[in-house]
Amino acid sequence: MLVAVGALSTAFVKHKDEDNQFCVSCHLHQKHMDGMTTLPASTLAAAHHGAKDKAQHPERCFTCHSGEGMAGWTQVTVLSAWDAARWVVGDRHEPTTMRLPITNAACLKCHATDLRNFPRDENKFHGLSDHRRVGIACVSCHQVHDPGPQDNNFLDDANVRAQCQKCHRDLEDSGGEF
Repeated sequence: MLVAVGALSTAFVKHKDEDNQFCVSCHLHQKHMDGMTTLPASTLAAAHHGAKDKAQHPERCFTCHSGEGMAGWTQVTVLSAWDAARWVVGDRHEPTTMRLPITNAACLKCHATDLRNFPRDENKFHGLSDHRRVGIACVSCHQVHDPGPQDNNFLDDANVRAQCQKCHRDLEDSGGEF
Protein backbone atom coordinates (compact mmCIF):
# COMPACT_ATOMS: atom_id res chain seq x y z
CA MET A 1 0.00 0.00 0.00
CA LEU A 2 2.79 2.42 0.94
CA VAL A 3 4.60 1.75 -2.33
CA ALA A 4 1.39 2.38 -4.28
CA VAL A 5 0.80 5.70 -2.46
CA GLY A 6 4.42 6.69 -3.16
CA ALA A 7 4.20 5.75 -6.84
CA LEU A 8 0.87 7.49 -7.34
CA SER A 9 2.09 10.61 -5.49
CA THR A 10 5.21 10.75 -7.65
CA ALA A 11 3.26 10.33 -10.89
CA PHE A 12 0.75 12.96 -9.82
CA VAL A 13 3.42 15.49 -8.84
CA LYS A 14 5.35 15.00 -12.10
CA HIS A 15 2.11 15.48 -14.04
CA LYS A 16 1.24 18.68 -12.17
CA ASP A 17 4.69 20.31 -11.86
CA GLU A 18 4.02 22.54 -14.87
CA ASP A 19 0.99 24.10 -13.19
CA ASN A 20 2.05 27.04 -11.02
CA GLN A 21 -1.35 27.13 -9.34
CA PHE A 22 -0.82 23.54 -8.22
CA CYS A 23 2.42 24.58 -6.51
CA VAL A 24 0.74 27.59 -4.92
CA SER A 25 -2.25 25.57 -3.71
CA CYS A 26 -0.06 23.56 -1.33
CA HIS A 27 2.79 25.93 -0.63
CA LEU A 28 0.59 28.92 0.19
CA HIS A 29 2.62 31.31 -1.94
CA GLN A 30 -0.17 33.19 -3.68
CA LYS A 31 1.62 36.44 -2.76
CA HIS A 32 4.74 35.22 -4.61
CA MET A 33 2.63 34.08 -7.57
CA ASP A 34 0.87 37.45 -7.76
CA GLY A 35 4.23 39.21 -7.55
CA MET A 36 5.62 36.97 -10.29
CA THR A 37 2.80 37.60 -12.75
CA THR A 38 2.30 41.34 -12.21
CA LEU A 39 4.04 43.65 -14.65
CA PRO A 40 6.08 45.75 -14.66
CA ALA A 41 8.35 43.32 -12.88
CA SER A 42 9.21 44.26 -9.33
CA THR A 43 10.87 40.94 -8.47
CA LEU A 44 13.49 38.80 -10.15
CA ALA A 45 10.92 36.00 -10.53
CA ALA A 46 8.58 38.45 -12.30
CA ALA A 47 11.36 39.59 -14.62
CA HIS A 48 11.93 35.98 -15.64
CA HIS A 49 8.19 35.33 -15.96
CA GLY A 50 7.71 38.44 -18.09
CA ALA A 51 10.74 37.87 -20.32
CA LYS A 52 10.07 38.09 -24.02
CA ASP A 53 11.99 34.90 -24.87
CA LYS A 54 9.77 32.22 -23.33
CA ALA A 55 12.09 29.44 -24.52
CA GLN A 56 14.76 30.85 -22.23
CA HIS A 57 12.38 31.76 -19.39
CA PRO A 58 9.63 29.18 -18.93
CA GLU A 59 6.89 30.52 -16.72
CA ARG A 60 6.80 27.86 -14.05
CA CYS A 61 7.84 27.56 -10.42
CA PHE A 62 9.57 24.29 -11.24
CA THR A 63 12.01 25.99 -13.63
CA CYS A 64 14.00 27.21 -10.62
CA HIS A 65 12.62 24.95 -7.89
CA SER A 66 13.42 21.67 -9.67
CA GLY A 67 16.79 20.57 -8.33
CA GLU A 68 19.66 20.27 -10.76
CA GLY A 69 20.92 17.13 -12.37
CA MET A 70 19.49 13.68 -11.74
CA ALA A 71 20.25 13.79 -8.00
CA GLY A 72 18.62 17.21 -7.50
CA TRP A 73 15.61 16.31 -9.62
CA THR A 74 15.19 13.08 -7.65
CA GLN A 75 15.41 14.90 -4.31
CA VAL A 76 12.77 17.43 -5.35
CA THR A 77 10.52 14.76 -6.84
CA VAL A 78 10.71 12.52 -3.77
CA LEU A 79 10.12 15.47 -1.44
CA SER A 80 7.19 16.69 -3.55
CA ALA A 81 5.68 13.20 -3.65
CA TRP A 82 6.14 12.90 0.12
CA ASP A 83 4.38 16.23 0.63
CA ALA A 84 1.56 15.21 -1.73
CA ALA A 85 1.09 11.89 0.10
CA ARG A 86 1.05 13.68 3.47
CA TRP A 87 -1.56 16.10 2.11
CA VAL A 88 -3.75 13.19 0.94
CA VAL A 89 -3.71 11.63 4.42
CA GLY A 90 -4.59 14.97 6.05
CA ASP A 91 -1.20 16.33 7.21
CA ARG A 92 -1.49 19.80 5.68
CA HIS A 93 1.06 22.24 7.06
CA GLU A 94 3.52 24.49 5.34
CA PRO A 95 7.22 24.09 6.21
CA THR A 96 8.72 27.25 7.69
CA THR A 97 11.95 27.00 5.65
CA MET A 98 12.99 25.71 2.25
CA ARG A 99 14.12 22.15 2.71
CA LEU A 100 15.94 22.18 -0.63
CA PRO A 101 17.27 25.70 -1.18
CA ILE A 102 17.86 26.98 -4.70
CA THR A 103 21.46 26.31 -5.70
CA ASN A 104 23.70 28.28 -8.02
CA ALA A 105 23.24 25.49 -10.56
CA ALA A 106 19.58 26.52 -10.86
CA CYS A 107 20.67 29.99 -11.95
CA LEU A 108 23.65 28.87 -14.02
CA LYS A 109 21.65 26.46 -16.17
CA CYS A 110 20.46 29.62 -17.94
CA HIS A 111 23.00 32.26 -16.92
CA ALA A 112 26.38 30.49 -17.14
CA THR A 113 27.26 32.27 -20.41
CA ASP A 114 26.29 35.64 -18.92
CA LEU A 115 28.63 35.00 -16.02
CA ARG A 116 31.50 33.78 -18.21
CA ASN A 117 31.17 36.87 -20.42
CA PHE A 118 30.89 39.34 -17.55
CA PRO A 119 33.45 42.10 -18.22
CA ARG A 120 36.32 42.60 -15.80
CA ASP A 121 35.31 45.33 -13.38
CA GLU A 122 37.03 45.88 -10.02
CA ASN A 123 33.82 47.40 -8.62
CA LYS A 124 31.53 44.45 -9.42
CA PHE A 125 31.47 41.10 -7.65
CA HIS A 126 31.23 39.08 -10.86
CA GLY A 127 33.90 41.23 -12.51
CA LEU A 128 36.64 39.97 -10.18
CA SER A 129 38.17 36.62 -11.08
CA ASP A 130 38.97 35.97 -7.38
CA HIS A 131 35.26 35.82 -6.69
CA ARG A 132 34.73 32.88 -9.09
CA ARG A 133 35.81 30.51 -6.31
CA VAL A 134 33.66 32.10 -3.59
CA GLY A 135 30.81 29.80 -2.64
CA ILE A 136 28.04 32.37 -2.24
CA ALA A 137 24.61 31.43 -3.48
CA CYS A 138 23.30 33.72 -6.22
CA VAL A 139 20.07 34.14 -4.26
CA SER A 140 22.04 35.41 -1.25
CA CYS A 141 22.40 38.74 -3.03
CA HIS A 142 19.87 38.67 -5.87
CA GLN A 143 16.38 38.83 -4.34
CA VAL A 144 14.02 36.43 -6.06
CA HIS A 145 10.52 36.91 -4.66
CA ASP A 146 10.97 40.12 -2.67
CA PRO A 147 10.69 43.43 -4.52
CA GLY A 148 13.96 45.01 -5.51
CA PRO A 149 15.48 47.39 -8.03
CA GLN A 150 15.37 45.87 -11.52
CA ASP A 151 17.99 48.33 -12.78
CA ASN A 152 20.37 46.87 -10.16
CA ASN A 153 19.64 43.21 -10.98
CA PHE A 154 17.39 42.89 -7.91
CA LEU A 155 20.33 43.27 -5.56
CA ASP A 156 19.50 44.23 -1.99
CA ASP A 157 22.24 46.42 -0.50
CA ALA A 158 21.85 44.99 3.01
CA ASN A 159 22.07 41.41 1.74
CA VAL A 160 25.04 42.22 -0.48
CA ARG A 161 26.87 43.99 2.35
CA ALA A 162 26.29 41.04 4.70
CA GLN A 163 27.71 38.64 2.10
CA CYS A 164 30.74 40.86 1.42
CA GLN A 165 31.45 41.25 5.13
CA LYS A 166 31.87 37.50 5.51
CA CYS A 167 35.28 37.89 3.83
CA HIS A 168 35.87 41.64 3.87
CA ARG A 169 35.74 42.47 7.58
CA ASP A 170 36.96 46.01 6.85
CA LEU A 171 33.51 46.84 5.45
CA GLU A 172 31.80 46.18 8.78
CA ASP A 173 32.02 49.69 10.18
CA SER A 174 32.98 51.70 7.13
CA GLY A 175 29.42 52.46 6.09
CA GLY A 176 30.91 53.27 2.70
CA GLU A 177 30.18 51.79 -0.67
CA PHE A 178 31.01 48.22 -1.32
